[in-house]
Amino acid sequence: MKKIDKIRIQNFKAFPEFQEFDLKGKNLLIYGNNGSGKSSLYWALYTLLQSCEKTVARVNDYFVVYDETNDRTFESLRNIFSQEPDSFIEIELQGEPPIRIAHGNIGATQTANVKEANKASDFINYKLLHNFYNSTHKSQLNIWSVFKHDIFPYFSENNKTYLEWLDDIESNVQYDGRTRGYSTFLSKISSFNTKVEELIGKITMQANKVLREKFDIHDILIKLEYIEKLTWSGRFNIPSIKMYINVKKNGGFIPNHRPQSFLNEAALTRIAISIRLGALLTRLSQSDWKILVLDDMLISLDMSNRMIISKIILEDNDLSDFQKIILTHDKGFFDILKSKTDSSEWEYLEFYKDEKMIGSKPEVVTNKSYLKKAEDFFEQREFDACANYLRKEAETILKRYLNKDLTGIESEFESLSQLINQARTQVEHKQFYRFQKIAHKQGLDIDKLVNDFENDATIDVNTKGRLRALKNELLKFAVEENKRNNNAKLILNELESIKKRILNPGSHGNSMPLYEQELKDAIQTVEQLHVLLNPTS
Repeated sequence: MKKIDKIRIQNFKAFPEFQEFDLKGKNLLIYGNNGSGKSSLYWALYTLLQSCEKTVARVNDYFVVYDETNDRTFESLRNIFSQEPDSFIEIELQGEPPIRIAHGNIGATQTANVKEANKASDFINYKLLHNFYNSTHKSQLNIWSVFKHDIFPYFSENNKTYLEWLDDIESNVQYDGRTRGYSTFLSKISSFNTKVEELIGKITMQANKVLREKFDIHDILIKLEYIEKLTWSGRFNIPSIKMYINVKKNGGFIPNHRPQSFLNEAALTRIAISIRLGALLTRLSQSDWKILVLDDMLISLDMSNRMIISKIILEDNDLSDFQKIILTHDKGFFDILKSKTDSSEWEYLEFYKDEKMIGSKPEVVTNKSYLKKAEDFFEQREFDACANYLRKEAETILKRYLNKDLTGIESEFESLSQLINQARTQVEHKQFYRFQKIAHKQGLDIDKLVNDFENDATIDVNTKGRLRALKNELLKFAVEENKRNNNAKLILNELESIKKRILNPGSHGNSMPLYEQELKDAIQTVEQLHVLLNPTS
């Protein structure tokens, strides 16, 4: 899969000047206080990908100079304080030329590659999820506008998105019922309604699959029904896609037609996410690059519910091909996600902006790992601080390896010694699991290897050949795994030995000095620990 290497923005929304984001082909986690510009990055990527479905004139509207006397400039997304004459958004995939949009320049996005990426990617923020259930308690939920603005642009029929199809119908009205054109017009409406109903059925099926398999919810069924279809009778009606739920009761399911009155916000958000992911899974394409951009998506949820959804986003196989960009204004949430991810696959940035300084440029800084901070303090000869950050890095590596529940990172204290002992046990357990996996992959009974299968007349020639191959593979595995296992245990033992003197936060206040070479060796030990216990390696 191709990945975005760099994002460049100039004179766009919160960024008055040139700003480059170096992703290095990795996922990206961003913390930013409110108004710091993180949503501008969200909209920059969204605008660039969506431009592949728009005309030059339409895209130009985003890059014209704003003029309060000219309402044709009111959709401009240029920074009103910028002195830069040029305004653009640009991404660069690894090893490929940049893809840029600017005033009069959208040619690079009009390719099949970008069009496929646009259809395969997704952008989700809190407002989008809230729109699913933002209605009064007495009203039924009509999510037609959600489909029109956030789902139809991503689905196509005969090389035309559903939104383009709808726009084409609404902009080519026929009034004379006696003409062939009028009959064709009504036929287009009928075909559109049929396809929308089919699409809703597919998304509903996938949404319930997400609810069951990813959220482990079995007592609720999501129901989406196209109850009021698009019609024309001298004017267009407002169609209705009704969203409600069936709730399990007494062994069966009963309908609840106003879920916004029955469920709390966490449950409603799960349903909204299930529908969004259901739509995404319905349209999964073979695009060779795709992104998933999430902007404060879980802002209204408590931490435990955020962790449930974050685990899906970070670990679910259906989302593994996406390059993920997660933006949040919650520093605690940022720190927890950072501790659960790995710097070999993620970049970490922080956005800051003084709200009192109107028109100022956001400050973008790299969020350093504990290990990097330890190395910096070592270079500055701040040895106590270096040791403290080494301990934090060791704890983070061990917790990630042990796959501790995300919510326990802050709330549950475990000593470094406890984590080291648990890691030793886990190393042995994972070795046995990987051993079993090799045999299971071959579909063979591993017990046959213990016996003399070569002289067993009940085993056919083909199976004997496969057993020989398995035997060789297991022997190779045993040698490599024994080496890896021994190295991991040696590093864990070394970590244990330096813990009391160097990594114990209570040991630095006494008269025993921390020697430079000891810390240098400790840094190498923690680096080796990262390599050996990195779950992605």
